[in-house]
Amino acid sequence: KELESLGEEVYDRYVSPALWQGTIEIAHDHLNAGEEVWLITASPIDMANLIASKLGFTGALGTVAEVEDGVYTGKLDGNLLHGEEKAIAVHRLAKAQNIDLRNSYAYSDSHHDIPLLEAVGKPRVINPDTPLQIRALRDHWPIYDFRRARLLKKVITPIISRLATLTTALNPRMRRRKS
Repeated sequence: KELESLGEEVYDRYVSPALWQGTIEIAHDHLNAGEEVWLITASPIDMANLIASKLGFTGALGTVAEVEDGVYTGKLDGNLLHGEEKAIAVHRLAKAQNIDLRNSYAYSDSHHDIPLLEAVGKPRVINPDTPLQIRALRDHWPIYDFRRARLLKKVITPIISRLATLTTALNPRMRRRKS
């Protein structure tokens, strides 16, 4: 219970505010189309399950920590779910759930996930790091970059606001006339 409470706090304070709305919308588009959405992450499986549940996803795969008598040992139960391990885990999931990976999508922001992206027929990248962006451009994988919108909003909104203020100050029609 204590760990679940801590997980909720971490999600609310750090994870939720860092999520890109565009990414969540893409996931929900898949869900609305009747498709499964799985979160595949190197994060601990408990946190992965919490995030997937909060976002309404089908499920999650994550790194599994070893537990003995209800206590975490500090060791992993298997490998860290990173790089090639994600592709291996997705192949296992596909076999267990009868999922056709050739007609499946995968999304990532990191070149470390290239094996995962190569495991599916419809790889996509979101806010990619430079090596992944280069690979996506080379292989014609669709790229979604939601960082631009956030950056534009940060930069453009103050500029527009200042221009509006300046225009109002300079335009005699906009100023109140003193009697």
